[in-house]
Amino acid sequence: IVKASESEFWQIVLDGARKAAKHYGVELIEQAPTSESDVARQVSILETAISMKPDAIVLAPTVADALVPGIEKATAMGIPVIIIDSAANTDKYVTFLASDNYKIGQLAADELAKAIEKKFGEAKGKVAAFTFMSGVGSLEARMKGFLDRVKEKYPEIEVVTVRDAMGKQGNTLNMAMDVLTAYPDLRGIFANNQYTGDEVVRALDMRGVKNLAFVAVDAGPQELWGLENGYVDALILQKPWVMGYAGVAFAVIARNLQSLGFEFPKFIDTGIVAITPDMLGKPAAESILDPVKFYKNW
Repeated sequence: IVKASESEFWQIVLDGARKAAKHYGVELIEQAPTSESDVARQVSILETAISMKPDAIVLAPTVADALVPGIEKATAMGIPVIIIDSAANTDKYVTFLASDNYKIGQLAADELAKAIEKKFGEAKGKVAAFTFMSGVGSLEARMKGFLDRVKEKYPEIEVVTVRDAMGKQGNTLNMAMDVLTAYPDLRGIFANNQYTGDEVVRALDMRGVKNLAFVAVDAGPQELWGLENGYVDALILQKPWVMGYAGVAFAVIARNLQSLGFEFPKFIDTGIVAITPDMLGKPAAESILDPVKFYKNW
């Protein structure tokens, strides 16, 4: 159960999950709300899944609290629950497979500072930050990591505004246009997921702005186009394909070992990497940027 069917990120996760299901010989049932903002739908999907009494559940909780009753119910029924991508406010699960989202924010701050220094001669000036939706555990951790790192390491960089798209696609485009107008001396922007990143690229392209430093998370189509065409200085990428594959693999292992009392680590880091324009076309980058193609014959 992932966060949204409309997102390329989650389609990559599911591709990895399908490959693991094929390798392990298990039936994979894929479910998701259309949009990440439809938390109630994801709660309903989880409740229905529990009623089916599957051998295991792999879940990416959209928000930290809403899915907790379902997670704890499934665990109490003896259904192993593997959490991926975003945390839930409970420990009643087998293991949590994810990128360290706080580190994503820290790495984004470092890459943004490098880009500002490269373009303006020193790591100083005003920057803006965009989040897709408050209350989402992964996005909150990314933003906190970013803001903490700027404060700790780059005292001459000022975060002048943090804007929230409130889970609605299209909002970031309008907010980015507003920010570019309100802060003509802006030197940098951070966007903490694909939706915000894609829309900031569109805003920069519409304004013809390439003299800003811009770092985003994920690798949406507009983000990649921006990296190739001078609008994006770095993309901070997770490994969603690995996350999907490992989620199913650990679910199978948990199901088979649960009667033995085997204990898994509560958190397993699936890793992050920064991709810059000079890395494009190289194998190390392509395995991250196009994992579906890279792992096709695996």
